[in-house]
Amino acid sequence: MRRLLITVFTVLTVSRCLAGTLLINEIAPATSGDDWVELVFVGECGESINIAPLFVTMYYGTGERLSDDPITLHACDRPQTPYDDRFAVVHLTAPGMADETDLTGDANRNGYIDIYCNNYSGSLWNTDCVVAIDTDNDASNGGILDFAAYSNRDGSLNSSIGGYLAHAQKFNAWEPYSGENPQFCMVDIGQSGLQSHQSVVRMSESDTNRKEDFAITNYQTPGWPNKISVNSSSSRLFDVPHKRITILPGHPIHGTCEIPLTAYHPISLRFRIFSPIGLMIFESPLEQNIAPGPFVLRWNLIGAGHNAGTGLYFAVIEATNSSLRRSQRETVYLIVSRYQ
Repeated sequence: MRRLLITVFTVLTVSRCLAGTLLINEIAPATSGDDWVELVFVGECGESINIAPLFVTMYYGTGERLSDDPITLHACDRPQTPYDDRFAVVHLTAPGMADETDLTGDANRNGYIDIYCNNYSGSLWNTDCVVAIDTDNDASNGGILDFAAYSNRDGSLNSSIGGYLAHAQKFNAWEPYSGENPQFCMVDIGQSGLQSHQSVVRMSESDTNRKEDFAITNYQTPGWPNKISVNSSSSRLFDVPHKRITILPGHPIHGTCEIPLTAYHPISLRFRIFSPIGLMIFESPLEQNIAPGPFVLRWNLIGAGHNAGTGLYFAVIEATNSSLRRSQRETVYLIVSRYQ
């Protein structure tokens, strides 16, 4: 009885803030050990929710609340923060790391709020699995706020996952199914599961509690709106939107050298910086297995052991994809000005 009262109290506490809807927006279950789930808060501007007391869980094994300190998501992105306030990324098996909260903001400056949990060490499964936002780690007591289920549809549903699915269906958090194989009411991830650069993404802000709410994408976007597809049929490996970048060292906005690009296929990538007379002054490490989607190259403005002075520099970016037997090279012009 006491546990039920605690669950009801938590639901009521969250509901007072939750005029909008908190949703599972993206699920990455095939990473090399850092599986994550992206949350989004959908509603009218001015609405917000503190998600700290909640759980993001697959229920199996252990789970823990998101944070001891407040983490507020907003229905509209606020201009006063350098990240999108609508989103948070929950890392399910990263114990011992400090959460990014209302107190810290985006401490690691990766563009979104990271939350680290000490959940079951095998989260998430890349076969049959469920993901829930819940008031605790128990699927049976009606505390589910949002729910998603996916499967490799191999004809044999894992019994534990099947039990969690049945509870969600009982509380109208997922569509009922009357067929012989419940896997067919779950998002299809293919018999071999997802590849490391793929994820399950929500198609729109509407929530019908069905598999049709979700799709598979090659384009992971933690902390950003979903991209259902990327131009994977392109003959190019990547694109660089800005071929000329000005850096003003010490400037609060333009003080760092960042070269954004979009990868269309999994690639390995390296870039080099050259002086106007063709002397190489910087060479990056080889970045391997970059997933399709956005990526940022960074240079600390140190060249040949010295701070780069005012002048023009050339960044030569080279990428390869061995399976496609394809390579690409692009040049970006960097203008460094220490005169302000």
